[in-house]
Amino acid sequence: MYTPFESIYTSLRHRICLLDYPPGTVLRESQLASEFGVSRTPIRAVLQKLSYDGLINSQDGVGNIVTEPGDEEIFDIYQMRIKLAEWIGYARPRELTDQDHDIAIALRQRAEILTQKFEISEYWMINHDQHLLISSVIGNSAMRQMWDQLYYRAARMWYQHIRDNPSGAADSLLAETTEVCRAIYEKNSIALGHVQSNYISYGLKNLGGAGPRDAVSE
Repeated sequence: MYTPFESIYTSLRHRICLLDYPPGTVLRESQLASEFGVSRTPIRAVLQKLSYDGLINSQDGVGNIVTEPGDEEIFDIYQMRIKLAEWIGYARPRELTDQDHDIAIALRQRAEILTQKFEISEYWMINHDQHLLISSVIGNSAMRQMWDQLYYRAARMWYQHIRDNPSGAADSLLAETTEVCRAIYEKNSIALGHVQSNYISYGLKNLGGAGPRDAVSE
């Protein structure tokens, strides 16, 4: 069960990633404390964590503002995620299990339904649940922390792109979840990492390279 801090933190992070709080939104401690029925102390702690994650920025006299990363920052985030993904199978991964495969199959089934009726919120949740599954495989705690942080920093950029360009998104997600299923069925964490690396690379290319440099070499 989530603690109040974890519940509020997760809720605000989801709102930022789903663009309920678009870049430039000011998050005010007093309003959030009133909404969640807590004092300003836990809200302040949550906002500090979101700032550490790079999702908001505190400005004197203004408040806590949802950040808007520039093209070069987006490129750097994706480049780092591509390289981290390649190490999933080497970062003391835990053993993949039949239960993991069951979860992956369920995600693939949801992705298949999404190809018939696309909903951006379900697209987000499938990606989110798949991220949680893959993150749980990483045994190296420092790498897992960085993997999680960069995922959430990248998520809102990607979902904004999908909102604007939904064509083909469901088919691509179905292909990804299918490959994830195969890697987990074979209990091959190295292959799982390469699947993630490839699809993150595809994502960067779909964002137009996200920066002044050429797309990442594969």
